[in-house]
Amino acid sequence: MDKVRKYIPLILSILLMVIPFILGRNPYIILLCCLIGIYIISASGLDLLFGYSGQISLGHAAFYAIGAYISAIASMRLGIPVFLAMFIGAFSAVLISILIALPSAKLVHHFLALVTLAFGEIIHLIVANANNLTGGFTGINFVPSPQIGNLIFDSNRKYYYIIYTAVILFLLLKQAIVKSKIGRTFIAIRENTHAANGLGINIMFYKVMAFAISAFFTGFAGALYAHFIGFISPETFTINHSILLLTMVLFGGMGSLSGPIIGAVVITILSESLQRTGSYQMLFYGLFILIVLLFMPKGIAGKLESVTKFLRKAVKSSAKN
Repeated sequence: MDKVRKYIPLILSILLMVIPFILGRNPYIILLCCLIGIYIISASGLDLLFGYSGQISLGHAAFYAIGAYISAIASMRLGIPVFLAMFIGAFSAVLISILIALPSAKLVHHFLALVTLAFGEIIHLIVANANNLTGGFTGINFVPSPQIGNLIFDSNRKYYYIIYTAVILFLLLKQAIVKSKIGRTFIAIRENTHAANGLGINIMFYKVMAFAISAFFTGFAGALYAHFIGFISPETFTINHSILLLTMVLFGGMGSLSGPIIGAVVITILSESLQRTGSYQMLFYGLFILIVLLFMPKGIAGKLESVTKFLRKAVKSSAKN
């Protein structure tokens, strides 16, 4: 089994590279795959904050918006290359997240949720009313596509490779963080803040760090989205988007590499299927969260892990007999 696991990243990489050739005739499927990739990055960022350090956020759409708008403005009005603008957008989200995290690091549970919810609404109001900078509700159109030399990534099929290269890099980064001292510290804070403090861990420092890393993931995802769609407006960055990301993390399974991936795939496809329901989408998301909390507290990833353990025990017991 361990030998097979070594080849899983290689197999997945090959599959990701050939998908556009297999599904190239169906542009909608490629569009959906691109959106799933963007959501995998942003949901993985939220998972580092919520799933690993235990800090809930109901305003993560704000970091998504910051990354999108800063990257779009930097590339369009300042003439900065798109790839560099994306990182500027992501680091702008990091800086703002630190400003929010510092005063709220001592808050927990519903108090922190309310602060992040308010922050998300403030950012939404700013981008909606700063007409000269963000275009207000009219939005920003003709956001430029990335370019390397003479190669312009101006189609969904071309942009697909940028998105999934970023997905692989961000998942590797997440795994490296989780396996490092930082990841172990996040988990210690999540499990018992007082015990972690007793061990000499600087709680505030690591809580702020969790916010900053999470904001970097989500801000970069927002920048990817802006240059992929080519148009951004305040309607994209409402509390609905924050709830969507939270649903992905909870449904897929918190505190795991595969959880946000599963959640992003399932909820994105489901969200597209529920487009006709309009405002009732939030009702369905709420039902999903309730179902997960009541029947699958560890999400789909946790359920699959339990089934795998059960099958292993069954195989071992049958082998002994």
